[in-house]
Amino acid sequence: MEPADFFMPYGPVELNALELEAEAGMWEWLEAFELIPTELTRRRMERTRPARMYALWCPNADVEELTLLSQYTAWAFVVDDQFDIEIPDPQRSLEAVQALNTVFDSAGQPSGVLAVAFADLWRRLSEGRSTEWREAVRGEIRDWLWTYYTESVGRLSGNLPDLETYRAHRRDGVALFVFLDISERAEGVDLTAAARYLPAMRSLREAAVEHMGLFNDVLSVASDEASGYLYNSVLLAEYHLGHNRLQALKLVNDMLTECIDRMTAALERLPAELNDAGITGRDRADTLTTATNYTVYVRANFDYHYQAARYTSAPIEALEHGLPLT
Repeated sequence: MEPADFFMPYGPVELNALELEAEAGMWEWLEAFELIPTELTRRRMERTRPARMYALWCPNADVEELTLLSQYTAWAFVVDDQFDIEIPDPQRSLEAVQALNTVFDSAGQPSGVLAVAFADLWRRLSEGRSTEWREAVRGEIRDWLWTYYTESVGRLSGNLPDLETYRAHRRDGVALFVFLDISERAEGVDLTAAARYLPAMRSLREAAVEHMGLFNDVLSVASDEASGYLYNSVLLAEYHLGHNRLQALKLVNDMLTECIDRMTAALERLPAELNDAGITGRDRADTLTTATNYTVYVRANFDYHYQAARYTSAPIEALEHGLPLT
């Protein structure tokens, strides 16, 4: 589907002029932590363009923040690729998730390439952040990682979720709650829990993340179908509802429009909720700015998917499956 086929009321965003500097720092870090051990994994990362994603998300970030956020994005894509295998393996998924979660346990030592890299990222990402922020992001990362185990069992058993169940699952599985929050570093904010858990903010965040996840499904449908990976809203509409491809795409496109409508309604409710909660001054300004930034991120995610070969060109078979890191 072409960009004009979707309802997208948010204007295009600028590109951060520091992208190339950040990308250089990203590649240096990936190599130092042995996350691209083969030419195939390097090519996969080149097709993914993590630095471009964040150059669109945060056009005003300084080079240090843009580099760090690009490094985290690259790591998250590497993690995702490790679980993208033809034969689901719940035990392998369980062990991988548990190894990554040890990073949050101060008594544990990270084991494996992915966990060692994540320990470095988490130390730098959480530096100077509030306890509330760290708790929120830890929970979001854990929820994301556990979706891989859930999917491995579901794929093996053939018990695939219906669309409504999947939409909730996708909000965690796309991992973008984390991205909303780590982007606060680049924006110079650290939302209070009082603001983060306002009903309108929760609704806005859920709708924004769901839009980004469902849109990713649309642009990933060819590669997901080729690998037999049915955790994709388009493929699930075909599987459960008997839709053909055109009908399934229309259904998901309607869901995307609904997400935008939910964002609009949440943005309209937010000022009154801030008043009712007694959130004033800098906290109020930061909350309103962050809410607006969510619309920027949705548009940036939209544009990014048309700028990364991971989504715009035919999948390279050897790159479409996770390459286990040792």
